[in-house]
Amino acid sequence: MARPLKSISSRLVLAVLLVNAVLLPLLVYGLLTVVRSVQEDVFIDHVRIYARSFADMLLIKGQLQPEAELQQHLDSCVLSGRCVHAELDIDGTILTSTLMDSSDTERFLEDYHFGEHGDDVYYLSMPMQLGDKMAILRLGFDELPTQLQIESARRTTLYIVAAYVLLSIVLVLWLGSWLAGPLQRLRQQSRMIASGDYARRLSVTSDFAEIADLSRDLEEMRSALVGAHEELQKEITSREAAEAERRKAEIHLRHMHRLQSIGTLAGGIAHEFNNVLLPLLLYTDLALEDLPPDSAARPHLERVMRLANRAKGLSEQILTFGRQAEDTHKVAMDMSPTIAEAMSMVRALVPANIDIRLNLDSEVGAVLGDPNEVQQLVVNLCSNAYQALAKGGGVITVSVDRVTVSEQLVKAHPRLHVGDYVRLRVRDTGEGMDADTVERIFDPFYTTREVGKGTGLGLSVVHGIVVKHEGDIIVASKVGEGTTVDVYFPAADNESKAGMEGQVA
Repeated sequence: MARPLKSISSRLVLAVLLVNAVLLPLLVYGLLTVVRSVQEDVFIDHVRIYARSFADMLLIKGQLQPEAELQQHLDSCVLSGRCVHAELDIDGTILTSTLMDSSDTERFLEDYHFGEHGDDVYYLSMPMQLGDKMAILRLGFDELPTQLQIESARRTTLYIVAAYVLLSIVLVLWLGSWLAGPLQRLRQQSRMIASGDYARRLSVTSDFAEIADLSRDLEEMRSALVGAHEELQKEITSREAAEAERRKAEIHLRHMHRLQSIGTLAGGIAHEFNNVLLPLLLYTDLALEDLPPDSAARPHLERVMRLANRAKGLSEQILTFGRQAEDTHKVAMDMSPTIAEAMSMVRALVPANIDIRLNLDSEVGAVLGDPNEVQQLVVNLCSNAYQALAKGGGVITVSVDRVTVSEQLVKAHPRLHVGDYVRLRVRDTGEGMDADTVERIFDPFYTTREVGKGTGLGLSVVHGIVVKHEGDIIVASKVGEGTTVDVYFPAADNESKAGMEGQVA
């Protein structure tokens, strides 16, 4: 609040308001007092003159008119609206207007000032000498019209005062604007320069020599600083962009190194594991051949064989993950038939309470890839979706279409490039995942399933297959809203497709 009061215009307005606040109440009070006094005096003079004229009208040569005519005069006085009370007291005999209530005669209380007694009626009595007799004319006049005139005059006075105050403020604002206008323009130009419009000049035309000199000095300073500022801004922007790219590359490189290291370790462990499993399977099989069918040890050895085969399958998964960096033989393949074949295997694994829906576009074109690995990818994704629906059933939707990756998507996922891709989408209506789980689902051996129901390698294998095919995988999921997995495979151009078909032939 203190800063706005430092401007020229605001201080001029404040000075005018302070002067008006001191002087105007006295002026308004004086004006209202004069107006009220004048209106009351005019009213009192008017009613007294009227009362005297009315009393004279009742007399004929110093004598009262007949009673019937007096009654008519009293009625005409009330009926004309000039009076609200009219009565004539002749030696104790009271003659009243027939237009009055009988109780009105009891309310007469003579007034000597306007508004006295608070009954909104100005009562006065007029004595009439009739020879040796005395008559008294009592009249009552309505004070409300005069009060309304006083109120109207008061409002008019207040309107005039308010208009005066407003006009004075407007004039002061105009005067302050005229005095401070050059400085305001100079301040606006400096703010626009500070907000980034460095090409704007600090040039203000003013009749005040001080402001003109200030404008010229500031323009010289601006010219000297703008060049240095632009160079510094470019340097900061380039460094920030380089630092952001470096951090992004470091994160990606660390992630790839981690996967590569874990894959190498997992492959070595799987080889050693197979060296242990092979004799175990061999000797158990020989023992089963030597045992008679009714031997008590046969069920135990058969269980050993089943567990060993299960361990063998786990070992194969680990080996597949460990071989992610190895080259595979890629051919030009149509995605829709390959995925349709994989879905035939998926249907045999999925319970009846899960609905599988396919939406395969036959015009998506070809990609360069390994059909076996693509099918393994589809089976793993559908298996993961099926596990999310295992409790209450639901829908798994598998679709394939051709899309064009935009620059905006490339910025969010640097592994992609602008161009045409074949997109595989697997969507389920399951429980969904939170952001922390989505961030870690491709980590090897990470799983949210119960112990013994998952190895945590399925999605790691999927990620490795996608990377080998120079694509990317994007997961969108919210708790309670299901999960959508989009896998992008680069579309094969015509030349690559023709060359690969020639090799296949």
